[in-house]
This record gives sequence, structure tokens and C-alpha cells, in this order.
Amino acid sequence: MSDLRWYLPLEQCSTVDGIRSQWQALLERSQMAPWHNIPRYEDAMLSFLGGCALAPHLKLAAVLACGSAFDFDLRLAVGLLTEQTDDACVPWPAQVSAAVSDNGPALAAGTADPWLAAFIAGRLAGLRETFGHDGRRADSWRAAFWNRYLEMACRHADSGGVALALARGADPRADGHAAVVTPAQGVHQRFMPESGHLTPERTSADYQRILLQLVAGGLPRTEMLEVALPAAAAADSTDMLGFLLAQGADVRGGGGPALAAAARNMAGEALGWLLGHGADVHAGDEAALLAAVASLDESTVDTLLGAGACLAPCATAAFRTALASQPYDLYSEESDLVGLRAGMLVFLLGHGVRPDIPQVVEVLRHAPRARQVIDAAAGHDAIDTGGAALLRDLAAAAWATP
Repeated sequence: MSDLRWYLPLEQCSTVDGIRSQWQALLERSQMAPWHNIPRYEDAMLSFLGGCALAPHLKLAAVLACGSAFDFDLRLAVGLLTEQTDDACVPWPAQVSAAVSDNGPALAAGTADPWLAAFIAGRLAGLRETFGHDGRRADSWRAAFWNRYLEMACRHADSGGVALALARGADPRADGHAAVVTPAQGVHQRFMPESGHLTPERTSADYQRILLQLVAGGLPRTEMLEVALPAAAAADSTDMLGFLLAQGADVRGGGGPALAAAARNMAGEALGWLLGHGADVHAGDEAALLAAVASLDESTVDTLLGAGACLAPCATAAFRTALASQPYDLYSEESDLVGLRAGMLVFLLGHGVRPDIPQVVEVLRHAPRARQVIDAAAGHDAIDTGGAALLRDLAAAAWATP
């Protein structure tokens, strides 16, 4: 059974009590409980709400009864199903009607447990109350649901889910073009669902078809290519880069952002591919070189310098970047980022970088652990006399006592 259809056994239930008796076991069987990989639980809730054939009131009551508000925004569920569940016009109990009836009718809870029914009712009333406080109507949350659902379907290369979301008005541009970025990363996604008996293995071709499906659904091809190219480069996916080139991506004229994305993420294969296909190494005022400095990876900077990038026009910016960069997403928690930052400073000094001291001082005063970085650079085995003198001048300008 596909993990996105974990809920299929629940479609035989007619009460929340029946759903609740199976809910947790089904999530655990599909490895989609809250304590599994970060996106999985939200995916489970999105797929249940968007795809399950249960009656709307049962779906909403089930999520309110069993859902974790710490791991899924329950307002998405209420917004999605408000119109369908409000049509039932279920009255509130007389004891609470005066307090909550203004925000909509009650919900047919579908449970024989009065305490659970009260819990569901209270959750529903509280969530509806937030609509007034945060200024977002239920239809805004419904639109947000389908945008999230679209991104989720794209991440799983679920063409049926993509078609459903697009038919419900999902916008591929939402959340920073998340629905485009996700399939462009393809099998290199950081949170790629595991292969195995729960999830069919996806291929680059599957994700390529999803990108074309978004185009067929109305997203301009040029826009898809512009967004997808840097995403594929950041993920180090040369297969996807080749596909995008075949679809008309302008690597020579518009490959600068992709080159910078590859450099920032130490995506060596993508970097070489882009350079080999004519990406402009100077685009964006040496943006790729600055991105490489931010990665604190000297080999990536060397690759770009070897391809013709130049430190002179961005000397001060490069030095400031190396001082402050902390790319925790690229290194393990045990990595010594102070040492890496110091090493990059020494590397830059060794390549003739001489930054404007007043422009660096402000960064130096506020960069985390800056004194340790300067001390480590000053004591580095590869530091030369001129570099050491510049570091002393920097330290004096930044921390001298008036």
C-alpha cells in the first residue's frame, strides 16, 4: 500500500470511534506518525483530507479527534471542509450555544463518547475563532490547503494528486514556487520518502513528468525552467539539469542563479555541468563565487577561480561573507565552523584579497564568535605576514578600547 493512501482501511468506517481504533496503528504501519521523518505526518493529514472517500463531517471530526496540532495546522482541515460541514446545520447544545453559535454550526461528531464529542466541539469552536483573530477567512485556509497538497503530491511524484490539486485551484507559484522546486530536486530531495514496501521507488523521469504536468496545467514553461534550474543545481541533479536544458532552459544567458545555487550547496557535479554548458561565472557580480565562499568549501572556490571567476571585484564582500557564514545545513553538528571560517579567511588572504577595513569592522563586531575566528586565522599555519598584519588591524579597529 502506498504511504499516501494509508487511510484506505478507514473508508470502511462509519463512526469516529471506528476510525480512532485504527488511526494510530495505520500511521505507524506506514511510518507517518508524528515521530517519523518531519514531512511525513503532515503528508498523512493532507492526503487523508484531500483523498479519503469518507463523508466530510467524518473526516473533519477524525482529524479534530486524533490529529496533532503540534505537527499539523488544523486550520487547514477546518478551512477545507467548512462549507461541506456547515451545510448540515447541526445545532450546538443549549448550554454553549450563546457563546459559540456565532462562528458556525456544530459538527456531527460521530462518536458515542460524550467526552470525545465535547473535545471535538471545543477544538472546532476554538479553530473557527482564530479565523476572526488572524484576519484569514475559511476560504483562505482552503486555498492554503490545496497549495500544500500540491507541493506534497509533487514531492511524491503523485500525478493524480497533482491533477486533483490543480483542479481545486492550487497555485504552483505559492510558497516560493514550492511545487516547482520540489520535483526539480527530484530524487535528491532532502526529505525523499524511503523506498521499500511502503513507497514505490521514484526516478528522475517521474519528477520530470510532474514538471511537465505543471506546465500543462497552466504554469508558463519559461517560469518553470527559471525556477527549476537553480533548484536542480542546488540538489546536484545533473539528470534534471539535462532535462531542463532539453526543455529550453537558457543555461548560457540565465544560468547564473543555478551556478550560485550549486556553489552554495557544494554541488560539485552540478557546478561542473553548468560550467561545461556555458553558465556565466561572472553573473550577478560574482554571485557564484560569493556563494562558494559562504559554503566555506575551498575546493568549490578553487573550481570557480579556475573557471575564470575573479575575487578582486568582490574582495570585501567575500571577506565579510567568510567572517559571518555559518552553513549548518552543509555540515554535521560536530563540525568546527570557527575553524572553517578562519580557514576561508586565510584562503582569501592567500589569494590576494585585501578588504576595505571600515566595511568589514561592522560585520566583525556582530558576527558570531568573531574574535575566535580572527584568533584562529591569525594562528593558522598558512597565514602570511601581510595577512596577519591585516587581521591585527581589523581586530584593533573592531575592538580597540577608546
